[in-house]
Order: sequence, then C-alpha cells, then structure tokens
Amino acid sequence: MMVRTCLALAAATLFAGAAHAAPLTADEMLKQFNVVVKGDMTSTSHVDGRTYVAGNLQGGDYVQHASDTAKSAYAGLTVGGNASGNLHVNGLGAVVGGNANGIIVNSGQTYVGGSATSTTFNGNAWVAGAANGVNFNGAGHAASYTNTNNNNKLAATTAVMNSTRAAASSTDFSNVMNNMSTKLSALKGSKDAAVAIAGNKVTFSGTGNANGVLVFDLTSLDSQIFSSNIGEFAFNLNKASTVIFNTDNKALSLSANFLAPNSLGSSLIWNFAGATSVTVDRTFVGQVLVADGTFSNRGGANVEGGVYAKAFNQQGEVHLQQFSGSLATAVPEAETYAMMLAGLGLLGFIARRRKSA
Repeated sequence: MMVRTCLALAAATLFAGAAHAAPLTADEMLKQFNVVVKGDMTSTSHVDGRTYVAGNLQGGDYVQHASDTAKSAYAGLTVGGNASGNLHVNGLGAVVGGNANGIIVNSGQTYVGGSATSTTFNGNAWVAGAANGVNFNGAGHAASYTNTNNNNKLAATTAVMNSTRAAASSTDFSNVMNNMSTKLSALKGSKDAAVAIAGNKVTFSGTGNANGVLVFDLTSLDSQIFSSNIGEFAFNLNKASTVIFNTDNKALSLSANFLAPNSLGSSLIWNFAGATSVTVDRTFVGQVLVADGTFSNRGGANVEGGVYAKAFNQQGEVHLQQFSGSLATAVPEAETYAMMLAGLGLLGFIARRRKSA
C-alpha cells in the first residue's frame, strides 16, 4: 500500500499543471507501445519501440528503432516511479515521475519529476529536483546543481515536455489491460479453430471470420500446450488478421520454438487471463497480455510483438511487430451492443405490429 501511495504522489507531482490528453483505447495501446507495465520492470536487454512503466524501472535500452515506432503523444520512455541502472533511451525522449539515477537519454527531450544523479541528457531536459553529477548537453534546468554541467539554462518547460507529461497521466493502463483481458476471455472459440498435438508439436489451424477474427479457447489444453513436453508451435491460419489465444492457468512456462515468420506476431494476441506468472525460454511470437502477473523472457529469449503485463523481468529483446489487427472487430464496444439490442427491439416491435395487423 505504501509503494502504491508513493507512486501516486510521484505521479501527482509529475503531472501537476500538465494539460489533459485523450486516454488511449486497448487498440491504440497495442499499436503505440512495444511494452506497457502496470508495476515494476527490470531489464538487461532492449526494447525496439516505446515503453511505459507505471512503477520503477531498472536497466535496459529503449527506442532502438525510433523511425519505426508509431506516432504518439507519449515520450519514447515513460516511467511513473524511479528510473535507474544502466539505462539508455535512444529516441523520442523520456518522462520520469520520480528520480533518475545513472541513465542516459541520447535523443529527445526529458522531464524528471524528482532528482537526477550521474545522468546525461543529450537533448533539452528539465529536472524538478536537484542535479548531482549531471551532464546537460542541451538546454537544461534543475532546482540545484552539484558537480553538474549546464551552460544553457531553460527558463521553463518546453511545449514538447508539457505534451509528453500530459500524455503520461492520460490513460489508466491498468484498467485498459484488465478490461481487454476480461473481454477477450469472454469470446467463444471459433468453430473453425483447431488445435492438434502430435508428439512435441502443437499445430494451431483455422480460418478467420468475415472480419478476420479467429479465437482459440485453450483453457482445457493449456497445461498440455505450455509444458516441457512441447518443443514446437506451428500455425495454419487462413484469412485471419486478429488471432486470439485464451488461457486460464495461473502459472505457465513455455520452451517451444515457433515455426512461423516473426511478422506473424503483428496479428497474434496471447491472453494469459488470471496468470500470475508466464515464463518463456525461446523466442515468443505475438502480443503477450499478462494483466494480472509477471512475464519473464529468460536466457535471451526474444519477443516478436509486444509485452503488456503487471510486471516484467526482461532478459531478451522485445522487437517491433506492431499489432495490425483490430480489437474493435473482435470485441464490439458497449455502444455497439446497445445499438444491436436497440435494433433487435425495433424488429420485435415491427413484428408485433404486423401480427396485430
């Protein structure tokens, strides 16, 4: 409870006075972010695209491919708590709600809500607290300076900083992830979806519906599929642009090789609903959703897609395979359901009128 309170205070301080920005939908989250974490993240590897961490972040390289990262109001890296360790931001700037310790922002503008220590900013930067051992290689500001180089002081936060700060507090990603997982879990498995297990190989086959949606209900098979006995995943997917895999086990581990092009990750969503721990030891293809638990890619296992989790222990790279499907076609919004019900009510009324006539 104390940790949550501290993070909330850090966020409140960070975003005080920042203009409001429109919240993101689940679809927009998948398309604009490579990684979104509700709590804390530790990394010894890199993320190709944009990252949001609501809690504390330690280590890692971010925005390795800025030119391939989707446009967004968000900075390349947003951290609600503290950012520390051997951490580098290579494009699109950063927003840190707490303290920055031992980080390097190589490109883009940065706002730090707390203090900065042993840190380098190669673009404009605003540090609300004290700066100790900081290199401001662009224009900069801090409340106080110790062993710090700043030859070009900023009088006020820039428009870019104000915009990225406003975006940082605009979306409740915890709510977005939870709702997304719940709605996906409620989808029935497609009648054309089939799972075949032969030896150590699992083959997923099926054809998308008119909207390109294909749903696999794995809740009765996930203990078999995600086990040490399985070494290969194969896919025969026809006319499917949004492919959803639903599981419900609390703890899952996978060491299977994906017999599929990495680009397939742009259309796959793995919804590990209710899981408290998901661990992979081989390259994993698709968008990984662990709304209630920790995702770990151990031993250099890469992710070809994205990671959206409560916590993330990153030991392998997360590559950009931006989601290209559509959640709107897979899970109609409440307004759509209301219109459908209204339409059914109207049809019933017309039928009654005809019968009485």
